Amino acid sequence: MPRRPWLPTCLCASLLLALAWLPARAADADGRFMVKGAGTATCERFLAARNEKKAEYVSLAGWLDGYLTFMIQSEDATFDVAPWQGTELLLSAVAVECRRDPEASFHGAAYRVATSLRPGRLQAKSPPVTATVDGRSMVLYAEVVTRIQQRLKLRGLFAPEPNGRYDADTTAALRAFQRDQQLPETGLPDQLTLAKLL
Repeated sequence: MPRRPWLPTCLCASLLLALAWLPARAADADGRFMVKGAGTATCERFLAARNEKKAEYVSLAGWLDGYLTFMIQSEDATFDVAPWQGTELLLSAVAVECRRDPEASFHGAAYRVATSLRPGRLQAKSPPVTATVDGRSMVLYAEVVTRIQQRLKLRGLFAPEPNGRYDADTTAALRAFQRDQQLPETGLPDQLTLAKLL
């Protein structure tokens, strides 16, 4: 499960206030709504903050995490909309969107990335699984491990039936995939490996 360490206090308060309105319609009769906080930034401002490592970038990361949390809580059949994607990977996807139109809003780019995640969302709670290889560990959902195994099986790299356990067969298959993709052969399901596999 990706850790999302940035969630400013003011974002928490805004999120709680927004949750109070959950049953209500999310926009006015014309489909308009007000974006609050860091989400009002332009793509150009976001890209500059990202490139220059400004403090505003951390605020935008927190805003994105809060946005995804609200999206998860407000949508049916959604336990986690980004079950393996970490905040930095998601911000990289937002940056790709923003480079297409720097004058667009950060919120709009975040919305496009968030909605693109829906097909791969985790619809129900899944137990955590620890993948340990050569003394390094990562925690993922069992359902994500099953998806990894299914993709590796489709590529002819994983022979057993997918079972959601991060075992020696999974490690060996993922190393073979990493070798094929010219990635570091760690056997661990890091963000770059999963971005190419899933």
